[in-house]
Amino acid sequence: MRIISKKTGAQAGAMVAVAAAGFGLISFSGDEQAQANSPAAYAAVKGFDTSHHNAHPIQWSAAAGAGYSFVFQKATQGTGYRDPRFAGDIAGASRAGLMAAPYHFYDAGSGVAQADHFVRTVRAAGFDGKRAGQLPPVVDLEKIRGRCPAGVNSTQVGAFLSKVRQAFGVNPIVYTSKDFTDTCLRGNVGALANSPLWQPRYGSGTREPAPIGGRYWSIWQHSENGSVPGLRGKVDVNVYRGTLTQLRRLAHLGVGQAPTAPAAGTGTPTGAGAGSGAGAGSGAGTSAPSAASWPLLKNGARGVNVTTAQHLLAAAGQSVTADGAFGPATRNAVTAFQRSHGLSADGVVGPNTWNKLVNGTKTTTPAPAPTTPAPSSGRLTHRQAVAQLAAAGIKAPVGRTSLGGVRARTIQGVIALKKASHGCTIVITGGTESGHNAGPRSHAAGYKLDLRTRNEGGCVTNWIKTTQRKGAPRGKDARWYGTLAGISAEYVYEVPRSGGVHWDITFN
Repeated sequence: MRIISKKTGAQAGAMVAVAAAGFGLISFSGDEQAQANSPAAYAAVKGFDTSHHNAHPIQWSAAAGAGYSFVFQKATQGTGYRDPRFAGDIAGASRAGLMAAPYHFYDAGSGVAQADHFVRTVRAAGFDGKRAGQLPPVVDLEKIRGRCPAGVNSTQVGAFLSKVRQAFGVNPIVYTSKDFTDTCLRGNVGALANSPLWQPRYGSGTREPAPIGGRYWSIWQHSENGSVPGLRGKVDVNVYRGTLTQLRRLAHLGVGQAPTAPAAGTGTPTGAGAGSGAGAGSGAGTSAPSAASWPLLKNGARGVNVTTAQHLLAAAGQSVTADGAFGPATRNAVTAFQRSHGLSADGVVGPNTWNKLVNGTKTTTPAPAPTTPAPSSGRLTHRQAVAQLAAAGIKAPVGRTSLGGVRARTIQGVIALKKASHGCTIVITGGTESGHNAGPRSHAAGYKLDLRTRNEGGCVTNWIKTTQRKGAPRGKDARWYGTLAGISAEYVYEVPRSGGVHWDITFN
């Protein structure tokens, strides 16, 4: 993006993971296998980004006619700057049939103040994140003349993302590089965990952008010297990893539907509700797929969704270890499960297999999670608890965590936490297994759950600290209080002497 300075640094990398239902299905999660391909390998869906630095007027229809599908347009910077070309550009691009979204260039000032300025500006131009052809909003995190923006840190960035997420009901896209996150955020990328990544890497040949926090790019800005029909001079050009159908779905476009131009001044006032909230894992907009859209898992896949499937397979009587890697043992377990349930035994966990694992029905969609609190005396088996969590888009317990005997009310509490936090990724690291302190409202009694704080857990941490009531500490550990769907919750930021910082949450 031609904002103030050119992009810095080049990145490369490869890893495997999968995304849960929500933001653009699997291909927009940023967790897919990163191959050593050139940009041409992803040229099926291409786009560009613009600001007032580009020569105007822009012939948007020429760009669309040349096969470009999407464009990101600068709207704001810092706490006061508005790009003078934004309102006209997003309207013109939409009329030409391009999927479009605004971006905010992060500069000096608090994250909340910058988010408020951004939301006000784009709403005034008619962007509400829900109109046909509108992609999720973007925050641009990059250095300014080689230096980090004044006051930038993970907490401030998290506050910005949370505010925008609340305003539009979708997880924003984050444009950034590993150089920025390593130096300006000091490697603390938890706040970015629920956002798809848009990353730069120029002149890389067959080298793709490097992973950030173990996650990979969904959009790759592969040149700042591109040429796009309808635009004069050099242009930043991008490719999208997924299919055009998936990108159109993300932009609220049905089959044959064209983008509609925003109606300036018709946006919802700043501070209005967030709509349906974000979805599971990487996030979801109001027209994004529901929790019924499951990731396709097969040999070679890794990540928390693999762990979810492994837990469910084990609960169904299959011999498999929940280690997060889809190898031969997991494939054999899947095949055996499929045969025993009358499914096609292909060793791949697709929609039908997910449905059988979760609820045993023959429907094509998983049963929704209960919406009312269960009685406090109710108890669940491990399988029942995992099924409820999976249906709500919550990652399965990791490691040796067990939920056998957990209170139904406790599971409802953590599901309510996910909804209240607008879809933060939640990873349970402690349940009813032995090794915890005993007591009437303990882990063993089914009242407590431990949640991860690192990486994707940063979203939960930010939500608790910014929305819940802070109370007296428990010993040396900070503590907050709140109520979720009629269930009281005590959040303790537990820092054990042996390490392993986590949230120790009691649901009463």
